[in-house]
Amino acid sequence: MLAQIANQFTVKCLMLTAMMSFVLFIARIAGANETLLLTNGEWPPFMSQTYKHYGAGSHIVTEAFALEGIEVTYVFLPWKRALSEAKKGKYDGTILWSKNEERTQHFLLSDAVITLRTVFFHRKDYTFDWKTWNDLSGLAVGVTRGYFYGDGLKQAIEQNIVKADIANSDYLNFKKLLAKRIPLFVAEAEIGYEILATKFPATSRELITNHTRPLREAHWFLLISKRNEKAQYWINKFNQGLKKLKATGRYEKMMDDVMTGAYSAPTK
Repeated sequence: MLAQIANQFTVKCLMLTAMMSFVLFIARIAGANETLLLTNGEWPPFMSQTYKHYGAGSHIVTEAFALEGIEVTYVFLPWKRALSEAKKGKYDGTILWSKNEERTQHFLLSDAVITLRTVFFHRKDYTFDWKTWNDLSGLAVGVTRGYFYGDGLKQAIEQNIVKADIANSDYLNFKKLLAKRIPLFVAEAEIGYEILATKFPATSRELITNHTRPLREAHWFLLISKRNEKAQYWINKFNQGLKKLKATGRYEKMMDDVMTGAYSAPTK
């Protein structure tokens, strides 16, 4: 009799333990944040494995989703592979990309994560103004090898209105600008000032400014693969979170931090 009672008690304990484990499992699922897996690449200061928060662009995406209770994990890949594997649905999506016809066929695009203005940098002691491309006639313009600055500058170079003076990096172009070897250098404002803040002494930074008229404005987006069944859901959540992030003033602070080099310190 005692053995039978003991066996029944053991069975009840096992059943109770199993039930409690199941309840805790369900509770963890219910309480856990949703997660999203996105590909990323190297484009400092907005995206980089070595930058704080993986760069400002990554930080914006992470924080916008966090405001909607969604966690983001990044996988850093070469650019071509980052896009192709996200397109196949191996990952939920990818950041940050411009809009074109091919991408809209395979992805849903978010609201613009960042909007960058391409501007002319010049020395403060060089008097410079422009309204049309003809105002730049005969000038040498520093450009970085492999970069595209918009159709306007491309056509001005092809029509020999301006001369492209090519360097292998933005850093080298700033050195040429400081040395008065070129009068103008083209770069996105945030990227240019981040380079000046992290690569040059204050005495050099104080010599450089930029013209307020942009050559172009370019928008960069979060892309979610259309193969993902929750694609529209993720896009909606991100857009909602991005609006909240901007409303708090944190978005503007992040973009300001880019130009001061705040993201460039190595991750710990």
